[in-house]
This record gives sequence, structure tokens and C-alpha cells, in this order.
Amino acid sequence: MKSHAFYSRRSKVRGFMTYLRRRKFKLLLLLLCLTLSHLAWEGMAQQPTVYEYFSSGGITEGLKADQRDHFTLNGKPLTIYSGSFHYFRIHPDQWRDRLRKYRAAGLNAVDIYVPWNLHEPKRGEFDFGQGNNDFSMFLDLPRVLEIVQEEDLLVVFRPGPYICGEWEFGGLPSWLLSETPMFIRTSHKPYQDRAAIYLHEIISRVKDMQFYSASGKTGGPIIAVQIENEYGNFGYGDFPRDIEHLRFLKKTLETEGVESLLFTSDSPNLTKDYGNVDNVLMTANFKFDSLENLDNLLSFQPNRPVFVTEFWPGWFDHWFEQVHNTLNLEDFTEILQNIFLYKGSVNFYMFHGGTNWGFMNGANVLAGTGLPIFPSYAPDTASYDYDAPLTEAGHYTPKYDRAAEMIATNDPLANVLAKPARPAIVPPVAYPDITITEYLDYAGILSNLPSTAKQSSKVLLPMEQLDLNDGNGQSYGYIIYRKQLALKTGDKIKIRGHVRDLLQLIVNGKMVNRPILEFSDLAFFGSWGPLDSEFEVDLSEVGTCNPSCTVDFMVENLGRANYGKPHELQQNKGLWEGPVLLNNQPLEDWEIMSLEFNSAWVSSLSGWKPLGAEDLTLGPKIFKANLQVDDDSPQDTYFDFDCPDCQSWKHGSFFVNGFNVGRYFQVGPQKTLYIPGPFLATGSNEIVIMENYGGSNKMKFTDVPNYGSPSSPQK
Repeated sequence: MKSHAFYSRRSKVRGFMTYLRRRKFKLLLLLLCLTLSHLAWEGMAQQPTVYEYFSSGGITEGLKADQRDHFTLNGKPLTIYSGSFHYFRIHPDQWRDRLRKYRAAGLNAVDIYVPWNLHEPKRGEFDFGQGNNDFSMFLDLPRVLEIVQEEDLLVVFRPGPYICGEWEFGGLPSWLLSETPMFIRTSHKPYQDRAAIYLHEIISRVKDMQFYSASGKTGGPIIAVQIENEYGNFGYGDFPRDIEHLRFLKKTLETEGVESLLFTSDSPNLTKDYGNVDNVLMTANFKFDSLENLDNLLSFQPNRPVFVTEFWPGWFDHWFEQVHNTLNLEDFTEILQNIFLYKGSVNFYMFHGGTNWGFMNGANVLAGTGLPIFPSYAPDTASYDYDAPLTEAGHYTPKYDRAAEMIATNDPLANVLAKPARPAIVPPVAYPDITITEYLDYAGILSNLPSTAKQSSKVLLPMEQLDLNDGNGQSYGYIIYRKQLALKTGDKIKIRGHVRDLLQLIVNGKMVNRPILEFSDLAFFGSWGPLDSEFEVDLSEVGTCNPSCTVDFMVENLGRANYGKPHELQQNKGLWEGPVLLNNQPLEDWEIMSLEFNSAWVSSLSGWKPLGAEDLTLGPKIFKANLQVDDDSPQDTYFDFDCPDCQSWKHGSFFVNGFNVGRYFQVGPQKTLYIPGPFLATGSNEIVIMENYGGSNKMKFTDVPNYGSPSSPQK
């Protein structure tokens, strides 16, 4: 008889053997999983890229639009899944990250606008990244297209000359207005001459980057090129548009070497085919009424593919609006599904919005404002978040997830072509509060102006017609009209016409009119709203004018309209619509000063004074501080002008190491200002703030953006 100890030992041995067998199974299972995973990765590695797939066998033709259900590219069926990519609204160090996120969502193309005003900042002076201008870092257009191709995306190219895009003057250079008369977007020869020169400069740099060219290189990213932009809207009712101008642009593009598919874009419900020329491909722009727009588009070209070149997944914001304009996920899904039901190609305008840096925001007029018709003008906010699938800072949203899901379901090539994993999100940070110790008062600001920024004129002149910048006038910033006047309390000042756009009346260095800080203020003197606005002088805070006072009419250009009818794009800025009158007597013989606030001038400012609480009076001031960043890789952050201690920051512009990252305005809806990490350096960073009205000795940053309450909350 065996002892209990024996059986106990045998039981342990059997248990150990069972453990080994189970362990072996687990090891085998793990090896099987690793093998399958390796095979899966190997299969993915063998999946072709977009370019490999569409160029295999050699490139013999480009994009064709001669079938109803889809495009063909090099003879192969293609449905375009695109997202607008505004390289001029995104820091260059972040281009690749954003583009990879586009491709990771299943997009196979990007839609690219080209802003004329940045690429030709002065007449005949072109900048493609090698200039010494504030925006030069953004402007290497060929490199943009190279990176797009490296990230396996095709390009729908929209060179303008007019682009709209909620960009300053629709991308047109303001120096066009230095010549009078000037009829933009028409067959007016002076305009067409300049447009032809511009298009030559653009196309000469990108014509060898087309996917197909019978006369040159092939295999580049550009598959389609737009003629002008939403030209059907540039007119009145059903009156014929200037089709000869479109024909001129079409011929210019072709002469310069464009061989890619040409197209026009409009909203078919509103403007039918008024903006089309010579039967080139028509495409559609819309948000709501998707089925009606698609049906109307097909009524004009029933045997061509449907392409929605602008599906608006959100919207932009204006200062003074009460809400942040959004589109909820349910409506987004329904509209996108309708496009896919029509076997349509789509471009998300925007897939990622970015930021209106500096003074580059556009504006809208009349019914386009989203505000009551009065006061007929609404400047856009600095943020161009657009409630897009990727946020202003490039973060994912539920719309991004939904778009990726729907594209994967709809795209027949979704499981055929390789695509990258989603890049990780680098979260923003709230840098420590900083104390402001130095400032320039109004007199100090003007003491920094060079003599070239000053001139005399018998009559009032708009910015664009000043003798500045080699005959190109002033484009952006502020303009000051100065007179020596023997004012007394009770005198009446009248400005004929409208102020363009925001005026501060400064007597002996002190601002005397009310600041414009809420919608109701737009009815008062200093705003663009009133026609022939009047001001009754009160010198109680100034003292007597003995024998005279220095009177400055300081006017800020809040952004030229980027969209409107022909008469609404006469976008001169300053005081020019009529004379200024004192007690009904017209005033003449002005000194005019230009405050352009370009980066070089801001970085050279001198004469800073210590800041005390008594210095925070009403009126223009410039503040300076330093932000210390200890990280080796500075991260995104936001200037907070909404927190309880932040609301002394009323309205102005924010500069980081000399670059103007945008305007802020207490009127909202936007209450934070995005600062990308690449604008910051490890160590000390100079912060300069131009404040129109108030200011503070403290500045706060946050890691949470605030664009205002959404207009279309989730259902």
C-alpha cells in the first residue's frame, strides 16, 4: 500500500505536467496570433498606396468626368473623398500631422485654395516662401504639394484669383484698390492684366505637379483645377454673369499649362448654371437642402459624376454673434449619406479649419452676416474652427469618427489601399500666468512710427490709396487722420458716409468716444453702423483746447469682405466716403499716419515704460511681457480673455515672438485665442498685445478652447 505522501507527490507531478500542457497551448496560441498578426501587417504592407494603385501600368490619362457613377483616374474608377486644406491657416510644422489625419480617415484627396494677397503682397513682388514678409513661412506652395503627395493624397487645386474662403478680401490683394476705377472679378482690363500675371506665377510653379500631362511630367498630385470661385453668386438675380471673364481665366489656365480637369463650383439651388463656362464640369456647394441641390446639379449634367466640392460640415463665426455656428452630428450624417446615395464625390469644406492669423480674417455684408441686416457688415473671428471634423488645434471629433466610418463603408477601395494609423493627439497646456510690466501709451506708439508712415493730404484718403509701400498703399492695421482743432465742449463732429470700420476719437492723447463692446454699441459713433454719424464734444476729461487740441480719428480695418455682390466688394478702408465736418464745416488738410503692425515693426518697438495701475485708462496701448517655456517641445495653448480676471482685455491683437496670431474681441462668441506650439520657443518668448480700449497687468493661458455656445447642439 502506497503512502499518502506518495500520492501527494504524484498529484503534484501530474498537476505540473497539466500546467505545462496548458502553458504549451497558450504559447502555441500566442505564436499563432503573432503569425496571423505578422501576416496581416505583411498584407497591409503589400497594399498599394493611392499613387501606386492609380499609376500602375503607366499613366496615360488624367481625371475624366464622362461617367455618371464615378470619375476615372488613369482609366480606373475613382470616387473623390477630399478635405479642404488651407496651408496658410496652419503652421507649417503641423502640415504633415493634419494631412496624415486626413488620410487616416480614408480621404484620398485634399482641396487647396491659393491666396493671391499673400503670394503677391506688393504689385509684382511674389513670395513662395523665400520672402521677408510676415507670412513667408507659409508660402512654399510647391513644398505644400510635395508633402500632400508624400502623405498619399491627391489635389483638387483652386488657384483663384478670387477664393472667398472667409479670407481677407477673398484672397485678393488690397493694392488692386490703389488704382481707380477698379472692377474686380470682371473683364475690366486692368484687373485681368494683373490676374493673368498672378496665374502665370502660380501655374508656372505647379504645372509639372499634375497627375497627367501630355506635354510634361506625370505622376504629380494635381488632378483637377477650378476656374474662379462661386461666380454664379457674383451678380444680380437672373441677369447674365460676365462669362467672358470666366472664359479669359479658362484660356489663361490652359495657356499656362493646365491640362487637368477644369471645373466650376456654385450652389445649384441658388444660381443654377450662371457661373459655369463652356460646359466644363459643374460642382455643388451646400449644407442644407442637399437633395434639391443634387437634383438641380444633375438636371444640368445628367451624365457626369456628382461632385460636392463644398459640403459645409459646420460654419464660421462673426464677432458680435451670440453663438458659435455648428452643425450637429445627426444632420452631418444625413447630408453626407445623401451625397453618397447619389454616388457622389465629396470635399469637406472644411475638414480642418485652422486660424485667421493676424489681420487676415474676411467679413460678410448684408444677409450674409447672420446678424440682423443692420449694420450691414460683420467681420469674421480669428478662429476658423468651423466645427469641422478636426478642431482648430487638429484634434479628433465625433464628426471625424463618423466620416471615417461612412467613407470606409462607401469607398470600394477602402480595403484595397493602404492608409496610416491615426496620429496621436498632443494635448494643449495652460502655461503659467504672466505679469505685464511694460507698456507704450498712445504717444509712445506714435513715436515709433517712421517718417515714411506719415503724409499730408488736402482730403481724406482710404488706406489703399496712401503713398506707401512702393505705391501699393496700406493693406492692414490702423490708419490715423490728424487735425489741430480749436474744440470746445458742445461742438458737433459729423463723419459723412460710414466709418470703415472701427473708430476711436482721441483728443490730446485721450479717447473720448464710447468703446464698441456689445451689439447695441454698433448704433453709436465709432462704429461702421451709422450713416453720417455725429458726436458731441465733451472736453471734461481733456481740458481746454488753448489755442487748439490734437484730434486723431484712429480707424481700424477689421477685414475686407470676402463675399458679396459687385458693389459690395468696393472694400476701401478708413475715412473716405465723405468729409469730416466740424459744426457743419468740412475739414481739409490732414496729416495721415499708418499703423500697419507688421512683425518687423512690432519687434523693433522701443521706449517701453513701467506699467502701473494708473496707466490702465481708456484708449490704445501696447503691452509687453515674457512667457517662459521650459519644455523642449513647446505645446499648443490658448490666450484666455474670458476668465473673471481676463475681461479687461477688450479688443486688440496678440503677437508671439513678433507674429500676429490673431485678433481678440470681448464681444465674442470666441473667447480664447489659439497659439500653436511651433510659434513658441524653449526659453523666453516675447508677448506683445495691441489693446484698443483696456488692458491688464496680468495675462492667462488655458488648455481649453472657448468658441461660445453651439448654435446646433447634439440632438
